Amino acid sequence: MRNTRHLVITRDYPENTIGGIMVCGINFGYSKEDEALESQGLELATEPLSFFSDETVNQTKFRKRILQWLRSWNLNLSGAPGMEGVLEKSFFQTNWFDNQTRGVGTEGHFNAKAMVEGEIKQREQKIQDLGVLALVEARKPRAIIFFGAALIEAFNDIRLRPTIEAALGPRSGNAQRMGLRVDTFKGRVFNVMYQRFGSTSIVCLPHPQAHGITDEFIASLSVPEEVMANLRG
Repeated sequence: MRNTRHLVITRDYPENTIGGIMVCGINFGYSKEDEALESQGLELATEPLSFFSDETVNQTKFRKRILQWLRSWNLNLSGAPGMEGVLEKSFFQTNWFDNQTRGVGTEGHFNAKAMVEGEIKQREQKIQDLGVLALVEARKPRAIIFFGAALIEAFNDIRLRPTIEAALGPRSGNAQRMGLRVDTFKGRVFNVMYQRFGSTSIVCLPHPQAHGITDEFIASLSVPEEVMANLRG
């Protein structure tokens, strides 16, 4: 695998360095607790890298809810060290931006325009190995799960498409909206999009902290079998 400098917070395995499943949010969170420690001049503790679903590390609300959502799709990832198998080792977690803020929205510098222009600028400056697309080029994941609508918008930008298609294959067309398999669902409905680049499945879910998002909604989604096949491996 070609080395990149873009931050990945999951341990590398043969299963995720080529043809794995990329979990990608907007940026790395920065809690009030982190801010308080920093203001006191204390360093933030660095946890050891492990498999994505290891319940002994990386205890963020973001990761916990993602695991809950995946399990509602019958992807029952083990959280016990020593019990991880091929599927658990297939996941790797990163974010589009390497920076940290407490924001979880897609406004301001988190919009798709800034995401695209950031990648373009890094490539112009010959530091493209810092960008998230470098991971896509190097690891060629079989599935990518985005969290936040701006991410799939940026990924489909015509300015980035040649790089992505060179890495994964041609785009299948515009992203499609995922329907519900439960007609009786009465809660707030979000746009959940999916598409393909080559044989890679792209899924874009709401951010786990999006206002009004429920676990019941995610569990009610009618996930296409082609997507599930790539997630199951």
